[in-house]
Amino acid sequence: MNVRIGDIVRFISEKLEGKVTGIIDDKTVNVYCDEYGFEIPASVNDLVVIHSDSAPAKTVKESPAAQQKNVEMQSADTLYIAFVPEKFNDLTDSRFDLYLVNDTTQTSLYAISFYDGEKYTGITAGNSNPDTTYLIGNYSLKELDGIKAIHVQSVFYQKGVHPLRNAVDTQIKIVPANLCKTGAYKHTRWFNAITLLRPLDKENIVKEESLEIIPEQFLQQASPKADDKQHERPQKQMVGNILEVDLHISQLLETTTGMDNKDMLEYQMDVFRKTLEEYKLRRGMKIVFIHGKGDGVLRQRLLWELQTKYKRYNHQDASFKQYGYGATMVTIK
Repeated sequence: MNVRIGDIVRFISEKLEGKVTGIIDDKTVNVYCDEYGFEIPASVNDLVVIHSDSAPAKTVKESPAAQQKNVEMQSADTLYIAFVPEKFNDLTDSRFDLYLVNDTTQTSLYAISFYDGEKYTGITAGNSNPDTTYLIGNYSLKELDGIKAIHVQSVFYQKGVHPLRNAVDTQIKIVPANLCKTGAYKHTRWFNAITLLRPLDKENIVKEESLEIIPEQFLQQASPKADDKQHERPQKQMVGNILEVDLHISQLLETTTGMDNKDMLEYQMDVFRKTLEEYKLRRGMKIVFIHGKGDGVLRQRLLWELQTKYKRYNHQDASFKQYGYGATMVTIK
């Protein structure tokens, strides 16, 4: 099915309609839903076009090669581990192709091992030519969760006169929840599909993984303020040093009579904003907002506001083991 930017579409799996505002890849588009007031990614297989503009527009049927032709990406002169999802529109249920990417001008003589928390297991070794990719394997999220970390060792070689490069001997953590963050993926010159890249130079590894570290100093416990409205339910509780805020509408209100989806979403977001306002002076405070998996609308709206209105705060997926894919942790800065 051809889906074009500007088309009005209806979701098959949800009672939603919207306008196609962008194309992510050959199977996924962005759809703006008036009912919620922001964009959500959608599979073209889950859409039915109910109105199409007559003006020519870019379609999803464009070949992958043509899509990638204009992708520009300056060389970082390093090695990457690349995660390429088979189903970008459903990352939690997708399998991932795992690649070593040699973004240097020299041949990489590499060895790759997986670390399961106790021991290292050799997976593959060989040579990777400059500006090429090497497929390591295909894995599910559950399998990646068992890997814990990927260890890469590499020395570099180039025939003739060449500058010496430091050898690579490092590893990157595998956090399945981070693989489900759609905003972390981008188009690259190496793959037709949208991709998540993790650089293997130590400076960038420290920079990226520091985003996952939550400062422990200045943590303060506080009892949430009681609200006078009788129809509201307590939705906050302290669990150790973490404040949990359950944003499920059934936990916030005893009844939603007279409220449509947009009203309920705005109420949930209002609780989110008021919580951040209440604790804005408590540096280091960790707050977990439980939004659930659902259709992802609340999570997408929450992440959008964190990335635009609350940039000074750190945010990440909350503990995968404790909350699955249904919670986001915010650290007050």
